[in-house]
Parts: sequence; structure tokens; C-alpha cells
Amino acid sequence: MADLTKNEAIIQALVSAGYQDIRLNVVPKRFLFSDGRFQTELEFSRNYFDDTTLATLQGLLEDTILPAITEQMGKTVYVNAHGVSILPSTHGRKEQW
Repeated sequence: MADLTKNEAIIQALVSAGYQDIRLNVVPKRFLFSDGRFQTELEFSRNYFDDTTLATLQGLLEDTILPAITEQMGKTVYVNAHGVSILPSTHGRKEQW
């Protein structure tokens, strides 16, 4: 069996956390997903994503990124060498009024 890629590891972590409708845009490195109510984005700086090892990325997902997503549903969680930032999202609520 082939080794897990970084993209697969991120998708697997999002699925395990209960998120759905997961889509990946390769450029920029952005994952768009939903908790059923809100569309949320997880975006990585391209250089940071490329330079980070799979093990480091998996640890960061568990310790920092997934908790940030849980607290900031409907926003963009941006990850680069300086850490995790929360930005307004253009997607917001999934439900249409």
C-alpha cells in the first residue's frame, strides 16, 4: 500500500472530525468543507505546505488546526510558517435564507 499523501492525510483528518462535502483546490492549496451548517476553508501557504513533513502536518492538524476549525466554523483557517490565522470567509453559512 502506498504511503499516505499530505492531501489524503488532511482529508482523512477532516472526515474523522465529522466534516463533509470536502473539496480540494490545488492552487492555492485550499480545502473547502462543511459541518452541515457552515462552509469553512482550510488554506495553506504553498511554501509551508511543500516544506512541511507529513508527520509534522498530522501533529499540527490534531493539536492546532482542527481545534481552530471547530472554534471558527464559517471562516478561513490559514496556515503558514508563522502559525495559524483566522480570516473572514466568502462562503459563510451553507443554508440559504
